Amino acid sequence: MRYWILLIASSLSTSIVYATDVPTNNHIALNQAIVNVLEKNPLLKANGYTARATAARIKQARQSTPVNIKIEMQNFSGSGVYRGSDSMETTLSFATVLELGNKARLRGNVARQETSLLQSTQDAVRLDLLAKTARRFLHVVVDQQRLVIANDKLILMQHTLKTVSQRVNAGRSPVSERRKVAIAYARAEMELEHAEHELATSRLKLSSLWGETRPTFAKAQAELFDLPKVEDFTALVDQLQYNPDIVRFATQTRLAEARLRVAHARSRSNIEVSAGIRHYRENDDQAFVLSASMPIGSGSRAAPYIEEESLLGQRGSFDFQERRLELHTKLFEIYQELLHAETALFTLQKKIIPQAQYVLRAYDKGYSAGRYSLLELTDAQRTLLDARLEAVMAAADYHRYQIEIERLTGARLPIIKSAGVAQ
Repeated sequence: MRYWILLIASSLSTSIVYATDVPTNNHIALNQAIVNVLEKNPLLKANGYTARATAARIKQARQSTPVNIKIEMQNFSGSGVYRGSDSMETTLSFATVLELGNKARLRGNVARQETSLLQSTQDAVRLDLLAKTARRFLHVVVDQQRLVIANDKLILMQHTLKTVSQRVNAGRSPVSERRKVAIAYARAEMELEHAEHELATSRLKLSSLWGETRPTFAKAQAELFDLPKVEDFTALVDQLQYNPDIVRFATQTRLAEARLRVAHARSRSNIEVSAGIRHYRENDDQAFVLSASMPIGSGSRAAPYIEEESLLGQRGSFDFQERRLELHTKLFEIYQELLHAETALFTLQKKIIPQAQYVLRAYDKGYSAGRYSLLELTDAQRTLLDARLEAVMAAADYHRYQIEIERLTGARLPIIKSAGVAQ
């Protein structure tokens, strides 16, 4: 998994078609947006501290049991010969627990596998964040295209209003037609204003991923209608092994094995050892003391722990199979939607939009000559504008599905080529 994260970062300066292009006029490309996120995102910075803290956690787990210093005083402040402290016995001893079965090393292995699991989780978070960056960048590009269409619609309404006004002044159309077009023109103004606000919001959402509260770029530099070629479905299925969930299952399997070894080690009883010196106040003599103790029945007490870890480890393989089936099904679904978006965009660009443009020119000329009604003209206008907007959304869907496929396979995120132009 970490290999793919590094591949994303390295590909920004080598494999991406437009990585060497320097955005001008305060424009930003997707590669720069990703670099900004990797360098400045607060969540990634916080995860860095968490990752470094895991090293201390491994050291904690590998620590052996502490040595305890014990002072014991007996036979003083009693009655008879034990009054005062003449008969007092003082013992200074050192005690510790000798762990058998390499328990400290096994605990360290568990902590190390937990650290690997945390790293896999953080890699998944990082990949999720890069996918979110690509989606938000795409959103900005789409909103830019919607703004272009909204502006074109306003220009079209302005032209129509001028044409209708000429017919009304010539007495060839009723005044109501001019008022109707004036209403459509006012609505187009509102749509343009709304599109501007939508674009401002999407720009802020993108820049917030690297900690900015005010976007410092003016435009997302991208080619929305240049669709990256999708791989064969069989090849994508093979790449599911790099999915973050699949990678985590492999780490979880190693973690389960480490925990099972710890459970087996519990069957080896620990030995508590204590040694020290005893001082006899009565005759000022000294003697060494030594004691050892070991619990009985450690094997039977460890059996439930061994059973639990063994069963959980066996369940992991079935969880893995279930998750892989889910991913395969989801990948197939997204792949089919991507193919549909590709077909839809081709149909719109090559068939529908050219025909709609021809029809609008014909109706615009015919309306000026009195051959067509205003209703027919406005319907032709709406048909073209709707088709252009559908093309934008079909292209956006294609890129969006491509992003989801790359996220599922854990591979390099797709890149939208720069220097976009309005469709």
